[in-house]
Amino acid sequence: MTLEIEKLIKDLNLDVIVSGDRNKKITTSDINRPGLQFSGYYDYFGEDRVQVIGMAEWSYLDKMDPDLRYKRIKEFFKFDITCVIISRGLNPHEEIIDTAKEHNIWVLRSSLQTTRLMKELITYMEKELAETTSLHGELVDVYGVGILIQGKSGIGKSETALELIKRGHILVSDDAVEIKCVGGSLYGTSPYSTSGMIEVRGLGIIDVTALYGLSSVLKEKIIDFVIELEPWNNEYDDFDRLGNSNETVEILGVSIKKVRIPIRPGRNLAVIIEAAAANYRYLTTSSISPVEIIDKRIEEINQKKV
Repeated sequence: MTLEIEKLIKDLNLDVIVSGDRNKKITTSDINRPGLQFSGYYDYFGEDRVQVIGMAEWSYLDKMDPDLRYKRIKEFFKFDITCVIISRGLNPHEEIIDTAKEHNIWVLRSSLQTTRLMKELITYMEKELAETTSLHGELVDVYGVGILIQGKSGIGKSETALELIKRGHILVSDDAVEIKCVGGSLYGTSPYSTSGMIEVRGLGIIDVTALYGLSSVLKEKIIDFVIELEPWNNEYDDFDRLGNSNETVEILGVSIKKVRIPIRPGRNLAVIIEAAAANYRYLTTSSISPVEIIDKRIEEINQKKV
């Protein structure tokens, strides 16, 4: 994955001091502060990283002899640098501007303090450069839990999502869910073209935002678990009855919990999914599961019989 510098500029509201090569792209979320390089040390220099000049580097250059400063900056820009970002709204030295223009390298500026700028840069670039996949299904936020609803075409995923929205829950994506893995978590979003929309057979495409308000749609959500809707089959019933199933599914190398729910006419899937979300929150905070509670009660009953 790569990130265009112009997109970085737009999304992080950066000022352009020197426009560089438009074909140059960011390929890593790592950042380098070039204090050592300005002192002349270039062993293990990460030239492919975004270079951030903070107050320390700026002050070091400012106190340097002008001839030496020109020499060090000239040497620095000989490398294939992606871009330079100056924090705190500091004005870059003329040597930086002139040499960057000479080598066609981007020089940008942010009003943020250096630490905050680096934090925002790393978080943003990790998401933009993360491995991505697209899965068929509905992504909804139910009681703050991100649930990816999957199942065969026509099984009722969109209708279930619509019922959940009607009950006050939030749609993230319908039909296609774009997923990124960032820091071991799976972030799901909607393709831009279908954001805020849901397709229901017989009704067509519905604008969820227009019908249910801005609060009914969410741009992004971490996927906590997957619900697979499956046809009810009396001859083949291996569905979890105790709630102690450890079934998982792997997405982008991350293993998350999977719950299979059988469907047939008369079952209120929205209520079942609400219960699944509430149960998930309970199990992540409780030290004892419902099955363990039942086992404990049975043990108490047996002890009384003795």
